Formats: sequence, structure tokens, C-alpha cells
Amino acid sequence: MNTFVTLLKREYWESKTSFLWVPLVITGITIFTAVLGLIIASTGNIETGEFGSHDLGSLFKLYDVSVDPDIKAFATQSALYSGVYSYYLVLAIVGFFYCLGSLYDDRKDKSILFWKSMPVSDSQTVLSKFVSVAVVAPFLYWLVIIATNLMMLVIGTIFAWLSGVDAWSALWANSGFFKVAIYQFGAIYMAMLWAIPFVGYLLLISSWTKKVPFLVATVPPVLVVIAEGMIFKTANVASFLGEKLFGVVQALIAPFNSLAREFSQKRAEIEDDLPIFDEFEFLSFGQQFQDSGFWIGLLLGAAMIAGAIYIRRFRDEAF
Repeated sequence: MNTFVTLLKREYWESKTSFLWVPLVITGITIFTAVLGLIIASTGNIETGEFGSHDLGSLFKLYDVSVDPDIKAFATQSALYSGVYSYYLVLAIVGFFYCLGSLYDDRKDKSILFWKSMPVSDSQTVLSKFVSVAVVAPFLYWLVIIATNLMMLVIGTIFAWLSGVDAWSALWANSGFFKVAIYQFGAIYMAMLWAIPFVGYLLLISSWTKKVPFLVATVPPVLVVIAEGMIFKTANVASFLGEKLFGVVQALIAPFNSLAREFSQKRAEIEDDLPIFDEFEFLSFGQQFQDSGFWIGLLLGAAMIAGAIYIRRFRDEAF
């Protein structure tokens, strides 16, 4: 167990920029953009250059007492939750290149000979890289997302004070901070479960290829899709890949559907003629767990990870 933890620490320190500093940079850009936008929006008249009024009485309707609290809550929680999208897009890019190089780079620079001399099994090595990209990295990104949400609320509080508005009733009470955090946690890991077939495939390619892992990982699937369409007039491979990508998107959007459903139900209780939207296009987490394609993807991902471990035992060098 101590060996595996040490391997995870090694992966973290070697990929600290991708796992930690990249999401922090996104947070910095987000905070800067939010502050700049609030300052500009609070001027009242941008064309005349009247800066510094901080009159946020109608800014996004969050501080407008005439706006229904349910609408404020839905708008605030949706805005906080939407932060997961940009971070997960970056995490997907980071994870793609991390997986491609994770088992290839140490063969390329011959450092694999050093690691094979250590009391570390190939299973531990491959699994440490899988856990790093599928568990550790999403958790670090989630922590940064939560910190970003908190800073956004603090910024909103400052502007509320400058406007003479009660920040608690206008902002914090409607933010659903902990509920949104749980939704974001569930979404990012549910999306990662859907992405496990891709992770397993990239690790398999990384452990097997001798050169240009990017081309080896991307060109063959494209050729297979084209060949299947031309020869068999079918699109089974494309449908499988599309199903898994749709699962990732579905996992990220499912919590937003829950927020919309909660808002719809509250409004329906007030307005009797307002329909309740019980059916949404995207499945909930529970419904996704009942999807056979989800479990097939997990099994295929596990099989490819096992294949990566097996190949790792016989691949000493990249060339």
C-alpha cells in the first residue's frame, strides 16, 4: 500500500502543472473576468465612462427585490454549477496527453530500466497512472472548482455591500453552495466513469506503441470508422464511440436538469397552470447506472487496462 501511495505521489509531482497549476490558471482568468465584468456592468453607462457607481440594483436581477427568490436561486446555482464545464474540458485534454505519454515516455528515455529494477510491479505502475488520471486529477480539479465558486460568492458579496444590499438574502441564501458542490462532484466522476474506455485505450496504446503515440491512437479509429462505412455500410464503431462521448456529456448535464426540475416544481406549486417538467432528455445518475452501454464500456476499459499491464511486462524500450 505504501508503495502504491508513493507511486501516486510520483505521478502528482511529475504532473503537478497539469493537475494543479492549469486549473488554478483557469480560476485566475475566471475571477479576473468576473471582477472586470461586474465593474463594467455596475457603471450604469459604459459609453459615457461613468465608472465606480457600483449600482447593482438590477445587475442580473440578483439584487432586485422584485424578482422571485426561486428565479434568483435557479440563476445563481446554475451559474455556479456551469463552472464544471470549462474545467472538465481542460481536464479531458490534459488527461488525453497524460495517458498517451504515461507508459511511453519512460521507455523513450530508458528510465523504465530504473523503475523495473525497483520493487514495483507493472500492475502497480499502470494502476497508479490510471488512478492518477481517473481519481486524483478530477478530485484536484473539483477542489479548485469549489474554491472558485467560493471566491465568486465573495466577490458578489463585496459588490452587494457596496450597493447597500443584504448579501445573505440576495446571494448566499440562494446559492445552494453545498448542493452545487455535491452535484459537481457527482458529475465529474460520473463523466470519468463514462470515459474509462477511452482512458484504457490510451493506456494500452501508450504501453504498446514504439513511436508517435498520438498518431497511433487517433488514426486507426478513424480508418476503422471509414472502412466499416465503405465496406459494410454500417457505423457500429462510430455509434459506440458516440455513445460513450454522449455519456460524458450526459453526466455533466444531468445535475443541471435536476436544478431545472426543482425550479419547475417550485414554480408549479405557485402557478397551478404551469406544467411540471418531469421528463428530460438526459438521464439522471441512477438511470445512467442502469444503462447496459455504461457497464460494457467499463468492462472494455478494464480489459484494455489489463492489456496495458500485460504489454508493459515485455516492453523495455520504445525503439
